[in-house]
Amino acid sequence: MRKITKLLSSAIILASMTTFAACSASGNAKDNTPEGNNDNTGTETESIGFPQDETITLVVPGKPGGGSDLAIRHYSEALTRLFGLTTTVTNYDSNTIGHQTTATSKPDGATITLATSALNVQYITGSSDIDPMKDFTLIAALQDNGYSAIAVPADAPYDDFKGFVDFAKANPGKLNAGQPSSGNNTLMFGMLESELGIDLNAVEAASESDRLVSLSGGFIDVGFVGIGNAREYEKANKLKVIATIAADGKVIADFDDTLPENYKTTQEQGFEEIYWGVYHYLLGPAGMDQKMVEEMNSAMKKVYEDEKTFESIKNIGHIPEWHNLEDSKVIRQSEYDKIFEIADVMGINVRK
Repeated sequence: MRKITKLLSSAIILASMTTFAACSASGNAKDNTPEGNNDNTGTETESIGFPQDETITLVVPGKPGGGSDLAIRHYSEALTRLFGLTTTVTNYDSNTIGHQTTATSKPDGATITLATSALNVQYITGSSDIDPMKDFTLIAALQDNGYSAIAVPADAPYDDFKGFVDFAKANPGKLNAGQPSSGNNTLMFGMLESELGIDLNAVEAASESDRLVSLSGGFIDVGFVGIGNAREYEKANKLKVIATIAADGKVIADFDDTLPENYKTTQEQGFEEIYWGVYHYLLGPAGMDQKMVEEMNSAMKKVYEDEKTFESIKNIGHIPEWHNLEDSKVIRQSEYDKIFEIADVMGINVRK
């Protein structure tokens, strides 16, 4: 597991480095703010790829309140403000149904979604037959999921990641880990168990909203949530954060150097092999016109460069990014390959 994760993480980093420097994720999130572009450009005459004479449906494969939901709402607002488009955001409680809705829609650019590697995980592990590589058109690789908080109930008997690990080792199978039956968090917990030698009890908590509610009520003992939500819930004494997890080599000060000690990454807390990076992909149905896709990708660069959108994406705990089509494809393939191999190590890969 350790060797596989490091190798494929490096492949993603190398792919990202080929993107135009101003749009690269390899820099500091807090120092990567693009030049401001807050003018309403809805009167632009150049083609932007997105349909301009009908409502664009942005599908959220999850309940309201999660990181993908918040991000896609910021993108929706920007598309309207910058280009004068009419957009609507539609949530699906089941991410599989959300993905399927997009995949089976007409390939005219009017139905798109923002998906993460959960799409890959579900296909590779057999919980979904929706093929992320064949059933969708990739429009752009966008923000890195950034720094996810590892949250526990407010009354948990530990305050940092080492305390959690020690408790888990002393109490195998007794800590309930909130996660989807098959998704990105599933593999993240699998990585924790494999690398740390701990045994957690998986409890269904498919969406971030589910995990926040379950952590607040003490129904689960640990869950991954976005930093934005974690901070709000921690202020209300509904949970506490014991660490954050991000891509290899990231430190929390890259995101926000005012956060307290308990927000330091797992690597900063001495667990070098515990890291995880996740991209968000703007996807449409398979079969979209290539010229349309190229124009949509370019339009999303302008959305990325918009100062208001950049700050909004950053404030939900993500690292704002945009990648051209060529690099987006490399990044997506590298992430798919990484998940494919980790799932194989875990014995849950049904696509070999």
